[in-house]
Amino acid sequence: MFRAQYRVQWNKKGFLVVRKLKAVLGILVVGAGIYSYKFATEIAAVAGGYVSQTICTNVVMIGRDLAEVEAQDLSYDQNWISSSTVNGNWVDTLIELGPLSFTHTSTYRPGLGCSHLGGMQRNDFEAIGLQQLAAKPAVEAIWPAPVSVPGVDMQQLDAAVTAAFTETVDDVYQRKNTRAVLVHYQGELIAERYGSGFDVDTPLRGMSMTKSASATLIGILVAQGRLDIQDPAPIRGWSEREDGRSTVTTDHLLKMTAGFDYQEEMESDPRNLLSTMLYAVPDAAGLAAQTALKGEPGNSWDYQTVHSVLLQEVIRNVIDDDQAYFGFPEQALFGKLGMDNSFFQADATGTFIGGASMYASGRDWTKLGLLYLNDGVISYGARQGERILPKGWVEYATTPSEPSLRKHPYGAQIWLNSEAPQLLFPQAPQDAYAFQGHFGQYVIVIPSMELVVVRMGMTFSEGGKSFDKQVFLQSILQALPATDSA
Repeated sequence: MFRAQYRVQWNKKGFLVVRKLKAVLGILVVGAGIYSYKFATEIAAVAGGYVSQTICTNVVMIGRDLAEVEAQDLSYDQNWISSSTVNGNWVDTLIELGPLSFTHTSTYRPGLGCSHLGGMQRNDFEAIGLQQLAAKPAVEAIWPAPVSVPGVDMQQLDAAVTAAFTETVDDVYQRKNTRAVLVHYQGELIAERYGSGFDVDTPLRGMSMTKSASATLIGILVAQGRLDIQDPAPIRGWSEREDGRSTVTTDHLLKMTAGFDYQEEMESDPRNLLSTMLYAVPDAAGLAAQTALKGEPGNSWDYQTVHSVLLQEVIRNVIDDDQAYFGFPEQALFGKLGMDNSFFQADATGTFIGGASMYASGRDWTKLGLLYLNDGVISYGARQGERILPKGWVEYATTPSEPSLRKHPYGAQIWLNSEAPQLLFPQAPQDAYAFQGHFGQYVIVIPSMELVVVRMGMTFSEGGKSFDKQVFLQSILQALPATDSA
């Protein structure tokens, strides 16, 4: 009797336990499914934005072959999960993650480059654009052919340039993939070479060298008397904030000392703030402006692209006229320097991406380096002698902030070779500085040698190990007369 009663009671309790367990498991399965779908959606948005914009830029704008771009400009993982179709100015990229698939779209808008929609409605997207392309300012500068300069070991220089293009493996993801090398020394071009499929007119992806170009536009606004970099940065919604953002100046943004509370990463987590901001949302600056601070502005330095993205928000708000803003890079910088194969690219809302996505030919990147070498004064062509950056701007831009000296010497969106725990180029003179971008993009300026060195490429290997920038620069310097600053 007791056993029978106990068995009945146990059965009732066991049934309840099993039913509860099934309910919990059901909730976990549903929760896991929701999380997995959200995770896949976020991954697909970043990958789709990056791939579609890359193909749009290189195929629609530059005119390269689709298969070539997929093979040479996308990573193995991106190629594995994506396929793209080009229809006129539009690129649709299908991202397949197991049983899930997502389509993301980018398109070309004259004056604004290629932009991914980032979820914006197509009608709203197409309503934003430059109404009329302005005529380019006359430059009348003929780019010279490379020449020999007394004192330069041309045989060593040729060997150094050749080594930058020499490959020892077949795997594209382990190759150097150098696309352009130019060396400008003491007023003369002494070396210029391009990889197969690229030439003097091919716009090349600058990645984070875009930051230096955005800072240059800020300098031009200062020269025009339209901006004081010590004033609070004109960012949407910041003047009402009580968390310190209202005190962030444009100087803080330029020097990357605002103190934003996030870690700059790309490959380690594709869904992080950096990737989401650049490739998955329609308003990159709007997302950047939401980033909280971790301390008082000016007290710390961290390499954070949020600073650079917000610089373009500053420029747009200072100009306060979208048509004038859309044409500003061409009228104020590219056109004046004769950078005929250069362009920024905007997010869906029309704000240029301040930290990435600019393209320029090898010659054009060299011209930007020469502008800094010559203290913001144009040094050739019909506009020779015209100052477009304020007197003293280059000194400001190449002076490290005190917080940066505790990590990497850094100026106004420019990497420096000042004395610090981690030198940029240990074998180079200390006055060297560089614009630098992912996958091995470099514009290296050494004022004491009157030298500008440009290297462009797509070096996929981890940490860019297959292309050693130190060996590359040292081999160039070995061809030049010694300097007391070395």
